Amino acid sequence: MQVVSIVLTFIVIFCLITLASYYLISYFSSSSPEIDQNNNNLEGNSLNAALIDALYSTLPNEKFTKSLNETLHTAGFKVDIFQGEEVTVNFLKKLPSGYKLIILRMHSALAPNGQLYLFTAEPYSPGKYTQEQYFQIVKEAYANEDSQPVFAVNWGFIKRCMKGKFKGALVILMGCDGMQDPLIIKEILNQGAIGYIAWTGPVSLSHSDKAILHLIHALYIEKIPLPQAVEKINSEIGEDPNWGTILDYRASK
Repeated sequence: MQVVSIVLTFIVIFCLITLASYYLISYFSSSSPEIDQNNNNLEGNSLNAALIDALYSTLPNEKFTKSLNETLHTAGFKVDIFQGEEVTVNFLKKLPSGYKLIILRMHSALAPNGQLYLFTAEPYSPGKYTQEQYFQIVKEAYANEDSQPVFAVNWGFIKRCMKGKFKGALVILMGCDGMQDPLIIKEILNQGAIGYIAWTGPVSLSHSDKAILHLIHALYIEKIPLPQAVEKINSEIGEDPNWGTILDYRASK
């Protein structure tokens, strides 16, 4: 009887593990069904760009937004602007596909394990996104010692919850240390991005705003190829005066 009891116990445990695994796989694989079911994408003949400005509520730059919008309109883009409290974890999950340019104006920082986390504008709550927090693809993050915590996402979130969102897009990350995590670079390119541009280390927001405006003009008005455009900005705008960092890029093969 003891042997039978042990066998039954193992069977029960195995079934529970199987059910849990099935639930988790189903959860992540269907993380953004609204977009697919409603054909909410931007594929078509028009050029579409997205400015995702998670810093708008705390560090807005209307001059940057206006200038960027005007430059891209001149280049033939339709520009969607998402600002401040709009930029949540669920927003990233539901981001439409089909953008040719995605600009991420958000804080970013390296965790102790070397993984880069992108800061949303959504206030942190321990009771939200519990599965994502458990797997550490979403976590609590602070922009500085005095700031309130927000949710931040890493490469694992992009892999599980943003499949296909970057297909055909040039992705520009304006925050710190964007080139320091090979995992997030690889995953963004794996998701179909044609290129990825970011800073080699810490960067001040004012310097990033200025450099990216000039970069967009070089790429889409002057029609300078990506490698030469990045080199031009690093030469003309220069390195960050506080940190000495520059822009770098990776292109899809």
